[in-house]
Amino acid sequence: MSEKFVEKIFSVKNDKNRKHKVVKVLGAKIKFKKINLKQKIEYFKVMHDKSLYVGIPDDITLQMSFNSDCNCKCKFCNESISKSKEDREIIPDKWLYEYFLPLYPKVSHIVPTYGEITACREGYEYLSFISKNYPHINVFMESNGIAFNDKWAKLASENLINTHFSINAINAEYFKKTVWEKDGVYELIQNNLNSYMELLKEKGLFAFKPSVSCVLNSTNYETMTDFLKQYIGRGIQYINFYFDHIENQTGNINIADEEKNQLALKTFMSLIEIERVLKGKVHLFYRLYVPTNKLKEYDDKVAAMDINELNEKYADILELAKDMDLKQLSIERSEIRKKYGKRHYTYYEDLTGCTFHQRVVNGLSICTNPWSHIRLRPNGNYNYCSWIPYFHNLKDHIENDHIDWDKFFNSYYYRLARKNFQNHCYCNCMPKCPGFESINQEEFDKKYSI
Repeated sequence: MSEKFVEKIFSVKNDKNRKHKVVKVLGAKIKFKKINLKQKIEYFKVMHDKSLYVGIPDDITLQMSFNSDCNCKCKFCNESISKSKEDREIIPDKWLYEYFLPLYPKVSHIVPTYGEITACREGYEYLSFISKNYPHINVFMESNGIAFNDKWAKLASENLINTHFSINAINAEYFKKTVWEKDGVYELIQNNLNSYMELLKEKGLFAFKPSVSCVLNSTNYETMTDFLKQYIGRGIQYINFYFDHIENQTGNINIADEEKNQLALKTFMSLIEIERVLKGKVHLFYRLYVPTNKLKEYDDKVAAMDINELNEKYADILELAKDMDLKQLSIERSEIRKKYGKRHYTYYEDLTGCTFHQRVVNGLSICTNPWSHIRLRPNGNYNYCSWIPYFHNLKDHIENDHIDWDKFFNSYYYRLARKNFQNHCYCNCMPKCPGFESINQEEFDKKYSI
């Protein structure tokens, strides 16, 4: 009798294929490829540390790869985009409209990404459902802009949806060179972007002007400053650059041509310089896939430069941004969100598109994604961040046609990450991710002009 009771609360067994040990503790299960006494002890410590328990958090960010199909054929794309409607993946309706219902009252941000949400009917229906039934939720959506027509513009403007347009080129010629050769695509994107910005102005909501991005590689490095001028000149204050990580492996340039290597590094150096010149005016996000592992060396070099010389060097860009103020923009957006009954964005979340979060632990600002962030793919794979491997699947949490979200957020996976992050151990994280800066609050506030 006692042995059966013990087995209910704790047991270690081989799984069916005998490749893993399955540990069961108080109903929770975890698989280990190999388990030893040290791992058992660590597991017990993490699962019984009350400080790591959060219940169902009150400030959830649900970042979803909504669907796996796309209406653009980007040359640099590294995602598994479906070839036809028949083989596409999409987050099941049952999850969206049943399993997630207990979460929505506690969700602050929904971030649809991956594929192209505007290319599928289900995407529009889902965001319409959220906007109607849970108007407090902030939505940050990414789009290539091709299908961002009047219907989408109306939905976005009426619900303060933060929009991001992946532009990737300064004109049609470069679009064909860098992105896709199809005629008329660049012009369509620009028409949709222009129409949306005009609509925001008409509604007095230009504070919610979109952010834009450009993937940089050997086809377009020389256009980086022109891209900045083009969009700063149009009033945009959030601009992302992504170094093509297929062509430039993080920390180790992988271009055979030395001339192109130098062009990549020169572009990166220019971005650090411009970032310093535009501080507090335009937010540049570009460090995740930078083409060098000597980031501090470049940062220190730029920090030692005379700011007056830099201002003169980039006088044309500075002139375009002279009346811009990121902090004031964030305040204006916050006031409008409040009128609409939206949940609050921190200034840091505003800058990073709500995919990175910070909190103070033991005097230091640390990444808090493991506390309340879900990054979910259509096949059920999930983690707490876009930039780390997927080791777990949501389907494993479905029991009796239900998901116990308390168990989900307090699983060993989330608890261990919280423990590691509190100790400033960012296992599997991108080395240049802005989320894991372990710095004191004063320096954090100074860096982000809070």
